[in-house]
Amino acid sequence: MGGEAAALIARGGMAECRRYPRIELSGLISVSWRAFDGELNHVLGKCIDASERGVRFELPTRIPVGTFVEVRVYVLNLDGTAIVRHAVRRAGGYILGIELSASVDPHVLAELGASQTDVVTASERF
Repeated sequence: MGGEAAALIARGGMAECRRYPRIELSGLISVSWRAFDGELNHVLGKCIDASERGVRFELPTRIPVGTFVEVRVYVLNLDGTAIVRHAVRRAGGYILGIELSASVDPHVLAELGASQTDVVTASERF
């Protein structure tokens, strides 16, 4: 294990072992899917974070793991399809993780990550 990862774990954190790093993301996500009975469902949720190949978000509705969904994430200029890979019940709703069928433009993620760093840096000055 590298020194940086060991230091992070020693401080009680977790090492980032993902293929694609996540950035915090604030914004709306629109999700559509067909239920087992064929009924078309639509719901709006709140984004938590994103990477090149996935998005994590909060919804008031449960969508089963393995469900194919159509998503629109406005802040990422993303309109595409995905599969639900993770779903956990939380107070007031569910936290879902989806794997996107196509990658998010890495330039868009880099710009969002840089703008968040600027906000954090500015808030640390006060």
